[in-house]
Amino acid sequence: MPSAAVVAPIVLPLIAAAVIAGFGASGVNLGRMAAGIGAWSSALALVAVWLPVRSSLELILGQLGYGSTFDLRLDAVSVAFGLIIVVPAAVLLTLQPRTWQESALAMLGVAAAMAAVEAGGVVLTALAGSTAATLALVSLETEDPRSPRPGWALLLAGWLALALVGVTLQIGGGTAVYSAVPVATVTTAVFIVLATSAILVSCLLPWRAWPSSLWSRPSLRAAGITVTTLYPLGFYILVRAYELGAGRYPNLAFNVVLAMAGVAVALAAGARAQAAATRREFLGEVIPGFGGFALSAIAIGTPLSLVAGLVMLSTASALIACLALLPDRTGLASLVAVAAAIGLPPGIAFGSRVIGIESAFEGGDFVGLVGLAGAAVWALWVVAGARAIGLPGGRGHPAIETFRRVAMVLAAATIVAGPALALFQLGFANPAAAEVMQASASSLAGGAASVVTTSTVLPAVSLFVPLLLIAILVYAGTSMSAIRTQARPAILQLPAGNIVQRVRAAVAAAAVPEQYRSILNLRELELAAAGARPVLWLTALIALAFAVTR
Repeated sequence: MPSAAVVAPIVLPLIAAAVIAGFGASGVNLGRMAAGIGAWSSALALVAVWLPVRSSLELILGQLGYGSTFDLRLDAVSVAFGLIIVVPAAVLLTLQPRTWQESALAMLGVAAAMAAVEAGGVVLTALAGSTAATLALVSLETEDPRSPRPGWALLLAGWLALALVGVTLQIGGGTAVYSAVPVATVTTAVFIVLATSAILVSCLLPWRAWPSSLWSRPSLRAAGITVTTLYPLGFYILVRAYELGAGRYPNLAFNVVLAMAGVAVALAAGARAQAAATRREFLGEVIPGFGGFALSAIAIGTPLSLVAGLVMLSTASALIACLALLPDRTGLASLVAVAAAIGLPPGIAFGSRVIGIESAFEGGDFVGLVGLAGAAVWALWVVAGARAIGLPGGRGHPAIETFRRVAMVLAAATIVAGPALALFQLGFANPAAAEVMQASASSLAGGAASVVTTSTVLPAVSLFVPLLLIAILVYAGTSMSAIRTQARPAILQLPAGNIVQRVRAAVAAAAVPEQYRSILNLRELELAAAGARPVLWLTALIALAFAVTR
């Protein structure tokens, strides 16, 4: 396989965007067909380039400057995260109608996200990721400027921090390429900035941020594409951090802190989910909940836990497409989506969480407490899902962009795929884990029917197939009329949420002299920055260059 084939998953969406924009400017909207072809061709190119060789392919296209190379690399990690990003995006672009401007922006965002996961070094990942974030923000503004969206500063803060990490590695070790960075340069301070950048990129925070607030928009076209292209990138940084550190983080304390942070994110999302007033509010917390569990698993630092985290992210990517296509009304499709979201057996979410918790127990010492906390948070999610079944649907988004049957198939697929957990682990997650933890690759074991761990064997086929049959029989014998939609009290009250609302109200009511208000208004600052004259930016750039080179 020629190394030039590495660019195909990036170039094909760019070509599709150019074709869509060219015809759209002349008054012809190619619609869903061109966008769907561009996204699916990227996914097929990714698989077609990887399968024949199943080893790293690298292509250097030149210099970025100051010693950084324009290096693209396709390996097992790139393939895993590339599929996590592009497959749900392809589903949404194929089904949902968009204007040609929205389709072109979406294709550019997909291409930028694919470039971020195929980048061979930290600096190029930061450049491509910030481009994807900017395109996502423009797409959300184009669709509906009055609906909730992340702030420009919040989206770019993580990527600026990652760029700082890349520059530091370039200066300290002579390179920022993932596979060539000297381990000694990944110091405690560098890793703290790296972990902070990953948390900010995916907004893995224990309060309601854009991964959940975007689902409250009247239309979910741009929201679905934004979440599927941006949310996995923070996890990608944390996985690559293992490669930078030769299979581990600089200190075990980082594993524990990040794992507990993941549990806190899942707990906060579960607390908000169980207090939701509508089913749409509940489903809006599903992706942050999955992200919290995935962060906890990835941070534990064993090959098994990393495999569990990758499986969780793959399941979450399917649910992103499901939630964007799901109508806001009760029914079988919504019921199956809730069951898939909370990880009921024998779904693949259930199996991955079992593996993640078991890997924490096998980690021993304080890491075992992460497993106990994760099990407790999972129980909260199950209770929240049981409550959500009786909630009203909530504010409906346009019927033309919803596809009830497709959403139900996607949710049901994550449940039916439970018995294939071992096969999924063997063919998809294990190669990625072995890529960044090569010293521990031999500990990854198991065949297509079972998941082998240090302490036990999880017989995925022989255990999950009977559970699946039992679940089908139980559903067949249960009448949907027994489920009544009614308001249900929250299990846990959230006083912290009221405190946040009061603080925001107090800040909003504070009187600021009119001539200084624009300084404290981020949205006005964004507008001022976008409308500034080139002379201002040239002066600022010269001042920045002078400050950096002093």
